[in-house]
Amino acid sequence: MKQTRGRKRRYIHGFDGLRTIGVIGVILYHLRPELFRGGYLGVPIFMVVSGYLITDGLLIEFDRNHRIDFKSFFIRRFKRLYPGLITVLFGTAAYITLFSQNLLHNLHMMVLTNLLYVYNWWQILNGQSYFARYANGESPFTHLWTLSIEGQYYLIWPFLVLALLLLVKSRHQIANIVLILAAASGAWMAILYMMTIAHVQPAAFDPSRLYYGTDTRAFSILFGAALAFIWPSGRLSQHLGKKWVIGLDLLGTASFLGLLVMVFTIDAQSSFLYEGGMVLFSIVTTILVAVVAHPAAHFDRLLSNPLFSYIGGRSYGLYLYQFPVMIFWENRFRNIADHPVLYPVIEVVLIVVITELSYRFIEQPAAHFNYHKTWAFLKGLANPKVRMGKTRWVSYVALIILAIGSVGLAKAPSVKAEGDNSPLAQQLKKRGVSTKEKEKRLAAMRSSIAAQKKADKNKAAEESSSKALEAKYAS
Repeated sequence: MKQTRGRKRRYIHGFDGLRTIGVIGVILYHLRPELFRGGYLGVPIFMVVSGYLITDGLLIEFDRNHRIDFKSFFIRRFKRLYPGLITVLFGTAAYITLFSQNLLHNLHMMVLTNLLYVYNWWQILNGQSYFARYANGESPFTHLWTLSIEGQYYLIWPFLVLALLLLVKSRHQIANIVLILAAASGAWMAILYMMTIAHVQPAAFDPSRLYYGTDTRAFSILFGAALAFIWPSGRLSQHLGKKWVIGLDLLGTASFLGLLVMVFTIDAQSSFLYEGGMVLFSIVTTILVAVVAHPAAHFDRLLSNPLFSYIGGRSYGLYLYQFPVMIFWENRFRNIADHPVLYPVIEVVLIVVITELSYRFIEQPAAHFNYHKTWAFLKGLANPKVRMGKTRWVSYVALIILAIGSVGLAKAPSVKAEGDNSPLAQQLKKRGVSTKEKEKRLAAMRSSIAAQKKADKNKAAEESSSKALEAKYAS
């Protein structure tokens, strides 16, 4: 295909709708995994969209300038991703230092590996399970594995794209190469699953290695990247014949319904998921991304509204803050089973409020900050006479949080992390009980404890009332 020089990139509002579906699915899954079984599939949605957008942007730059400015690319990624990541890492570390010191173990390594975008491999090497939702001491960073995979992609992919563009003339051929890499990743997931399951009792198998691995999850990003080579956003015409438009809309409807069905039905530990189910979901998502990206189809408009724009625009922050909020809330209030609706609603409200504060006072200012003037900014911060408005107070709060978090990192003990480290979880592990069954039993245990506490409380109240009556009549 002949490429158009100097083509401009248009903002595809429908992608905010896809991000909204993705982040809501993940949050609901983390809140109530027994109800929203496939919500974790929001992550592949993010990956496919990211693969498409990053590659599409690189191609637009190459077509315009016949080169890729790696420095500018990495600066943009840094300003977009690091402020929020640093905030959640050190904000969480500060909270742990002050209020949840039982979570201090390995905190320094968790923060370091997240900053280096290798946390997913650290989780694998340290035996952290993604599926031990109710284990004691569960890490508030468990969900950040996906950011490491995307970070590794951002670090490597621009160089590979430039090499492919210089060595291979046809973009269709490049797309085929990328699809082969995606197929290899998907096949490796299935092979590794079958090899592992052959030596482990199915009931005791925890698929976290497959779930976390860059090698076993890269296909989602690569499908999106391959699409960008054959479906570049700037070359898609909004003027299509009626039959083509109807065809696109039907394809979009089918893929959207398929996506929803899989989100609500596929269990995170089912053999189908690792033997091709996740690859299938990523393919369906890629088809939907292609339809949403096309200006002639109606799906871009269908997935565009003020609510989706708001949530989609803050989906990164929502994803970052959701798990720490849940872990700290559940660690503070143990009677979760008594309030199955109220507590999740409160948690969601807290997530949204914290995300909005971070978006307004951290992420947006950092995105527009001139880092060449960092020294001048710091000197102004140290001089009370320099007018800085709310920026000064936000900076002071950030420095305090950074200091407290750093203290926690310094005192964090180094111990091997165990996903299932509660006594009950260890018992179940010895008996070869599946992680899914562990979740059920751990939840039942919490419910039982809450019920017992409630009964004891009522009994104590009755005894107190009885003693008061006895004292009254005795007098």
